[in-house]
Amino acid sequence: MPWQQGQSGNPGGTSIGCRRKLTDAFIRALARDWKAHGEEVIQRVREENPAAYFKGMLSLVQKDVSVEGQISQMPIQSEPLSATVAFVKEMVREQEKSLEGAQPAKHDSETAA
Repeated sequence: MPWQQGQSGNPGGTSIGCRRKLTDAFIRALARDWKAHGEEVIQRVREENPAAYFKGMLSLVQKDVSVEGQISQMPIQSEPLSATVAFVKEMVREQEKSLEGAQPAKHDSETAA
């Protein structure tokens, strides 16, 4: 071992907890700035630089999304479909019959005149 037990591998390196303190301070400053200017800045970036706005949105999307499972298609059952088609055809026939009965024939109107 090149150094003594209990001695840091980099005696001139960062002190214990330094990175955590820096991160905490940065996040607090960011939260204060967001509270004061957040929505206005987002609107301005969206209007003035849509590419940066879109890039920022994409940076928030999780990059390693894993989707597992099986995709199966249910077999199409033709019976309900056939019954529906038959029902619609019957309705059309009934509608056509009712329209024929409501309109007088041409020869009847000509003889009445």
